[in-house]
Amino acid sequence: MSLSIIIFSRNDCENLRNCLMTLLERPSAELLEVIVIDNASEDNSAHMLVDFPSELPLCVISLQQDSSFSHGNNLGLKQARGELILFLNPDTFPDGKVIDRCITELRKNPSLGMVGPRLRYPDGQHQQNGWYLPSPQQLLRQHLRLRPSEVPSLGLQVTPVGWLMGCFLMSRRAVLEELGGFDPDFWFHGTDLELCARVQQLGLSLGRVEAAQLTHIGHRAWPAERRRASQRALIQYLRREQGPLIASSAALVAHCLESLR
Repeated sequence: MSLSIIIFSRNDCENLRNCLMTLLERPSAELLEVIVIDNASEDNSAHMLVDFPSELPLCVISLQQDSSFSHGNNLGLKQARGELILFLNPDTFPDGKVIDRCITELRKNPSLGMVGPRLRYPDGQHQQNGWYLPSPQQLLRQHLRLRPSEVPSLGLQVTPVGWLMGCFLMSRRAVLEELGGFDPDFWFHGTDLELCARVQQLGLSLGRVEAAQLTHIGHRAWPAERRRASQRALIQYLRREQGPLIASSAALVAHCLESLR
């Protein structure tokens, strides 16, 4: 088995159906399995998965209680048999060409620990992916608009980045198993950030594959509750990596910026 695709989904039946249909109708050239973790969905997801065309090699793990993104994906990782692992969100349209281009670059360069594609919204507009790892210096430059949050393209096939969005994360199973998967201390926000940081702590790099373009529905704007949850996860990460003083300072800045919105 070459590739295992792991999709964690909750109450997202229509997006999940479209995602699976894309995998079925525009498949990767690699042998694959698809593992769906249905996170206690209350919509029609369970029935849709049962009735989904058998041509797609599909394994479903049904959780009875709402669980974290980290826990669900780690269950999928334990089940996976592929040499390569792709963590994929249900609100994506994963054309096989996107998957195959990422596989090619990952296999070409043993020092690459994880890759992701360029992202776009369904209307074709650019969606950010591939950021600098947050640090006091980077956050200050970002807030002062001295440096963008997204790493710009450098004219390379694969742009080195510090952090990739969790909607599409591809790595080798051996790397993920060495790391123990996602950190269960992170529920949803920050799961991609902390995993990307630990990949680099192994001495491996992260790359955005410029020729791979993935359509991701995502969110153009977040409500206040979600922004605060994201900031809390960032502060949790900074507390672990930079210590309590830096984390407290970041929390104060985040509170002030939110108050000014």
